[in-house]
This record gives sequence, C-alpha cells and structure tokens, in this order.
Amino acid sequence: MKEWTRKRKADIVMGIILQVYFLVPWIHHHTMYGYLYQALKMNDYVRTYNEMLLPSLKKIWGYTKPTAFVFLCILFLMLFFQIVEFMRLYHIFINERPSDYRGFFWILFMIAFAVFNDGFTYEDVTEYSLYPVYGEIYMILLLVLVGVWIILDALLDTWESEHAMLLTELEEQEKKALQTKVQILEERYQEMLKSRKVVHDMKNHILALKNYDQEQNWSGLHEYLNELSEDILEYNFHVWTGNHMLDMILNQKEKDAQRQKTDMQIDTEVFSTLPFTDREIISLFGNLLDNALEACEQIKGKERWIRIKIKKKNQLIYIEIANAIAKKPDQNGSGFISTKKENGLHGYGMRNIRDIVEKYEGIFQYEIRDESLMVIISVYA
Repeated sequence: MKEWTRKRKADIVMGIILQVYFLVPWIHHHTMYGYLYQALKMNDYVRTYNEMLLPSLKKIWGYTKPTAFVFLCILFLMLFFQIVEFMRLYHIFINERPSDYRGFFWILFMIAFAVFNDGFTYEDVTEYSLYPVYGEIYMILLLVLVGVWIILDALLDTWESEHAMLLTELEEQEKKALQTKVQILEERYQEMLKSRKVVHDMKNHILALKNYDQEQNWSGLHEYLNELSEDILEYNFHVWTGNHMLDMILNQKEKDAQRQKTDMQIDTEVFSTLPFTDREIISLFGNLLDNALEACEQIKGKERWIRIKIKKKNQLIYIEIANAIAKKPDQNGSGFISTKKENGLHGYGMRNIRDIVEKYEGIFQYEIRDESLMVIISVYA
C-alpha cells in the first residue's frame, strides 16, 4: 500500500464523517431510510410526509403535495450520494483514484434545497410552515459539510502539487551537486594522470632539450619549454580553505569564470573545521557561485567580476560573495521576482541556501546596488 498522503487521510476522515451523518435520525427520530420505508409501506408519499413531519397541522395537509414530492426527491438524491460516496471511500482506502461527483451533487442539492425552502407559498397557509425547521437545519449542515470537504480537497491538492515540485527540485539540486562533484573529481584525476604522464616521459623530454641545445635551436628550445611547462603546471589545484570539498568547488568555479571571461577574486583563509556537511557545502556554495556566474554571463559590454571573501573570527564564519549584474533585479517582498537568466537569484536554489543558513541559526543578507549584488552570510561554527 502506498503512502498515506494528507489528502488521502482527509478524504478517509471526511468520508466516514459523511456516512455517519447520513445515519443520524432527523425526521421525527427516523433516518431517511425509515422515512423511505414508511413511504413505500403506505404507498403514499404525501400521507407519509404529512403524518411524519406535520402530524399536528392537519388543516394544511391539502397543500403539501408539491413540498412532499420535492422532499422525497431530496431523500433519493441523498441516498444516491451516500452510496456513491461509500464506493469512493472504499476506492480511496485501497488507494485507487475514483471519480469525484461532490461538486455536481453540491450544486444539485443546493437547487433542490432552495426549491424546498422557498418554492411553495399559499395565501391560505402563510402562517404555517410546510416543512419542519429541523429538516432545514439538517440539509444546511449537509451542504456546509460537503462544501468544506470540497474546499479542503482543493487546498490539499495545491499543497501536494507544490510539495511534489519542491521534492523534484531538491532531487535535481542533489543530482546537479553530485554531478558537479563527480565532474570535479574526474577533471582532477585526468589532470593528475596528465602530469604523471609528463613526469614519466621526462627522460625523453630531457633528451629532446639536449638535442635543441646541441643544435643551438634557441627558438625551438623556447617553444618546447613553454609547451612542456603548460602541461606540467596545468594541474594547479589551489588550497583555499583546507576543506577539500569547498576547495574543489572554488577551483572549478574559478575555471568556469575564466572560460566565460569573468574576473573572479578569492580571498579566504585556512579553517580547521566548517559546520557544514559536504552535501550542504555543494548546495550552498554551488548555488551561490552558479547564481553569480549566471548573472555575469548576462552582462554585455561591461566588466564581469565576482569577489569571494570567506573569513573566520573566533567562532563566526563570514561569507561574502559579490558580483556584477546587468541590471537591478526586481524585488517582491523579501525576495526576488524570478528571472533566472537575469538576476541569478531564483526559485528553490535560494530557498536551499536560506534553509541551510537557518539550520545553523545563521544570518542571511543581501545588498543591491545599481551594478552589483552582494550576498552576506554569517554562521557560527
């Protein structure tokens, strides 16, 4: 059996309440089944109505035929709805998705109730009621119960839809973070292999250098040395913080910035510990730096730059990431109106960042200027 969602639980509870409500005696200590049984037994629905609902008002019995007919129709409608909802309750319990007729019933029942309540007036009997007050109350409560159920289902549908979208987005974020980690490890591994290959072939390189020297081919020697130094120095993994995961992200994003011609400056110090897990580091710094890179990518004809500062004083870790922007992003309340390709702050990425900061009781702030945006995070280690 699949998960018991909030909507499924609510449908089960409301379905049971509705079934119990239908069994409440409300027609002079009779349920609607008792009334229908008496109508079939007498074979006269008008007489049944008069004797069961208006026993002391014999003087108006001659005027009640239309009202008795509408009341009988309402009872048959309620009986049919109870059977349908009982079947829906069974299908919901076994986790099937049945058709929903509650809205149609609610409208039809409202019309029938309006006709029953206001459809019959006679000058000769205006001082008498052709229907009992408790019948009105019962039907009004039934309308309220079904109406509340319909609204509750609509709200839960919206909540579950948003919840599913959030879960999907979180899965995508985790997948993206894992892919980034794998990509960084693969690139680093390939660079290490390349450097080891160069070192392994160093004997042959030395012979080649000696040959250039003996032939006094200085231009060839210079070109060969430049090519060899590029191969050897290509593996330039920089230790920024001492945290291996964070350093890999900073190195990778620095390369990404170079590829898109963005000047990235990193000002950090080596930490003994960080409060975040590897997954949180990937999500926090990956989202922040991706947002900054995407914002710089939109800049045309102006300088692209990103400034990163990560410092620690006593037990406080201070993170500041500022970047150039193409234009000032639109704001809505305490956040940004989502334009992913323009402002670089959007959707669930920013929500993940805020969630991580709040988890460690940190402070998240941002400053917007005409041509730059700065995100500031303070967290106790």
